[in-house]
Amino acid sequence: MLREMRIRSWCALAAGVAIGLTIGGAITVGVLLGQRTQSAGLYGWNDLKLQAMATHGTDTFAIATGSVDDDVEGLYTLDFLTGDLQCFVINPRTGKFGGWFKTNVATHLGAEKGKKPNYLLTTGLINVQGYGGNQRPAASLCYVVDANTGNVAAFSFPWAKSATAAGMAQATEMALVGQWKARDINLRQ
Repeated sequence: MLREMRIRSWCALAAGVAIGLTIGGAITVGVLLGQRTQSAGLYGWNDLKLQAMATHGTDTFAIATGSVDDDVEGLYTLDFLTGDLQCFVINPRTGKFGGWFKTNVATHLGAEKGKKPNYLLTTGLINVQGYGGNQRPAASLCYVVDANTGNVAAFSFPWAKSATAAGMAQATEMALVGQWKARDINLRQ
């Protein structure tokens, strides 16, 4: 009986060593292949840049992120109670406040009388062509929808890359890019 236990122990040890060596070998091969792929620049992995946008909201407030320039992102905030849409930008060069842009969406979307606005907020990328010089529109549009009326409005703002490089803060009114109606029926409650 003691002999069987020793044999089982040695078998378990041998199996553990074999499994450990297999896993270690697989990790080593993966690391070596990863280094080789990275140094060769295969499959364009070296040029891969993640561009993510996020949005979230509650009953009275919504936020979204959106690209402003190559390496600059803005935080859009929408206060349902006041209708104020703002974009706050951190200057990547200084790490401090770099921009503040504002408008009031209620004036553009026409909230229904007697109803609390029910807004949706999101952003999308845009690359406006034909702008020379230093100032151009931000690289994202901010879309706001009033879910009660179906009215939609898109906003942007001018962005000066040289002001960012100089560490200067920017502040302007957001511009209405366009508006339309997403719902053509009248819902009665």
